[in-house]
Amino acid sequence: MNGHRNTMPTTGRRALLGATLAAPLLLPGAARAQAFPDRPFPDRPFPDRPVRIVVAFSPGGEPDILMRAMAPALQAALGQPVVIDNRPGATTIIAAEHVAQARPDGYTLLMTSSTTFAVTPHLFRRLPFRIEQFQPVTLLMRAQLALYANPRLGLRNVADVIARARTAQHPMKYATTNRGAVAHLSGERMKQVAGIALEDVTYRGSADAAQALIRGDVDIGFDGLATYLGLVRNGDIQALAVTGDRRIPALPNVPTFDEEGFPDMAQGYWYGLFAPAGIPEAVLARINDAVRQASAATALGEQMTTIGARLQQNSPAEFAAMIAQERDVWGQLIRRIGLTLD
Repeated sequence: MNGHRNTMPTTGRRALLGATLAAPLLLPGAARAQAFPDRPFPDRPFPDRPVRIVVAFSPGGEPDILMRAMAPALQAALGQPVVIDNRPGATTIIAAEHVAQARPDGYTLLMTSSTTFAVTPHLFRRLPFRIEQFQPVTLLMRAQLALYANPRLGLRNVADVIARARTAQHPMKYATTNRGAVAHLSGERMKQVAGIALEDVTYRGSADAAQALIRGDVDIGFDGLATYLGLVRNGDIQALAVTGDRRIPALPNVPTFDEEGFPDMAQGYWYGLFAPAGIPEAVLARINDAVRQASAATALGEQMTTIGARLQQNSPAEFAAMIAQERDVWGQLIRRIGLTLD
C-alpha cells in the first residue's frame, strides 16, 4: 500500500479547502481557452483517441493491479485504448503535478489514493499543484489496513502492543511504506490514542516492509492486505487487527480494531479517479459511466472482497464531499501531532 499527508491553518483555511474540492474553482472560459487553444470543441465525440490514466504508484502494487484489471473493460466501454502510465513517488505528488498541467479534455486522468487530496495539503506548506486544479470523477475502491507484528515478539493483540511499548526502553519501530500516507498516519494516531512512543521506519514498498517485519528490523507495521496474506497464513508475520466494520474473509480469525476496543486508532483507504478541472460535463459523465461499466465487468471485485476491499463508485459531487470531510479529519490529527514534510 502507498500513502498520504496534510497541513493547514485553522477554521478559515479548513473552510477554504473544504469548499475547494467540493466545488472546483475553474478558470474563466476565456482564460481556459487561451491556456489550451487546441481543446476539442464540445460537439466533438469523446473519445476519438487513446485515454491515458496516470497511476500515482509503482507497477505491481495494489492500485496498479486494480487499474490494469479495469483497463480492458474501460477500453470496451470507451471504444478507445486505455494506456496506464505509472508515475510513483513523493507521496503521490509527482503524478498529481503531471496531471495538473494536462488539458481538461478527458484524455489524461489521475488515479490516486486518499493521500493526494485528503492528506498532502496538510503536510506540505507548498505543493506544485492546487486542489482546485482537479475535478473528482469517481471513487474506485475502498480497502482496509491491518496492524502486523513480528511473531517472535509474542504479541497477541493491540493491547499487548501498547503494553510492550509502555515498558520498552526504546521506542518500538513500526514499518510504513510512505511517510504521510494513511498507514503512517495510523501509526501516529496509535501513538496519540495510546500515549506510547513509536519510531516510524519507511520502506520503498509493501514487499520490503514485510521482509523487515520477518527479519525483526521493525516490530510492527500498518499496511494493506494483498502483500501479507500468504505470509500471515504461513506464520511468517502476525496480523493483530484490521480496519473496517467487520472481519475480513481472508483473515477470519483477525479481529477489527473496534472489537479490540480501539475504534479510532486506524482507518481504511481508497483509490479514485480525477481529471483536470474544467473538463466538459458531457466528457465527465462519459468517463464516469465507463468506470461503472468496467467495475461491473471485471472479475476483480470478487477477489478484492476476500481481502476486505470493494469496488465502489459515486458521483463527482459525492466524491468531492467525501474527500472534503476526510481532509478535515486528517487535518485535525496532523495539526495535533505537528507533522510536516517540508
